[in-house]
Amino acid sequence: MTRRNGSSAAAAAAMALALAAAATGAAASDPLDRLRAAGRLSEGEWRSLERGDVLAKVIDTEDRSEILSFAAARVRAKAERVAAELRDREGRAGEPWTLQSGAVGEPAAAADFAALALDPGDVKDLAHGRLNDCDVRLPNDAILSLRRELDGVPEAARQARATAAFRQLLAANAAAYQARGNPALLQYDNNGDPVRIADSLERVLQRSTLLQELAPDLFAFVRTFPAGRPPDVEQQVYWMKEKFWLLDVLSLDQLLLARRTLAQVPVTIVVSKQLYATHYYESSLGLTVFVESRPGDGWLFVVNRTRADIRRSGFSWVERLLIHHLVSRRLGARARHLRVRLERAAS
Repeated sequence: MTRRNGSSAAAAAAMALALAAAATGAAASDPLDRLRAAGRLSEGEWRSLERGDVLAKVIDTEDRSEILSFAAARVRAKAERVAAELRDREGRAGEPWTLQSGAVGEPAAAADFAALALDPGDVKDLAHGRLNDCDVRLPNDAILSLRRELDGVPEAARQARATAAFRQLLAANAAAYQARGNPALLQYDNNGDPVRIADSLERVLQRSTLLQELAPDLFAFVRTFPAGRPPDVEQQVYWMKEKFWLLDVLSLDQLLLARRTLAQVPVTIVVSKQLYATHYYESSLGLTVFVESRPGDGWLFVVNRTRADIRRSGFSWVERLLIHHLVSRRLGARARHLRVRLERAAS
């Protein structure tokens, strides 16, 4: 797996900032057309959306370790309401698969994770973790530290001890990211193929042309945070534990939100940048866009690009069939859930 070194990453960030400055906030001439193209929507699919259906699908790419998913729906809601809902950790509060979540202050502190409880399976894995061998994705120093923390602790007391230690770990990592940005992101050493989150995220960003076209300055800020923040962009770090397939996944994420007018069309843009995850993921970047066609009515689009924790050869064709089913069903359910919340609030 190719890794980008620090100097080339810095050069890429500088180039992104230069492009953003040159663009002076300009984006695709028609954001709705650009979003339709990004989802590779056929005329039949677009007519289905116009009838009120929710569309969700996985789009195959040349990278067999990548999952590119797309969802779209027509939503009868005001842009202000959409922004408020997306600001609430992308409207995920109250979803049946969201088990726990919370906002992270600045600087982050362990108290921000007070609602977090580790699963018994994760506690067991941490208690037996070894160098380059742990079922929870962590750097080697964290794997060894957490195992030492649990050595000799009675099994009945392990979950509380492991959860307290993990809260401290997440807080320290979140605070480091808030201060230094992508260079502070961890390296996963839980198996024989170490992965720096920042390097994996850079690969995702290189392919995120939709965000670069819609909001070049926001695209640059994803790379250069905490420097170069556009004046209209809100940001929030949060954590979440979700049920996904066989495991619960605990993640640390950053939400970036901007409300703009592109080609005389009001647009709300939300970026969800994954900073850490206990299972399944190398890196992930989500883009949620609401295009207001007229007051109280518009189009909601969700695009997620994820690099998976998978063998170097990527997913087999059988695994890809399963991924298509699981991810499209999950994303479709999320889009329907969000639309219900938005339209209920608007009524």
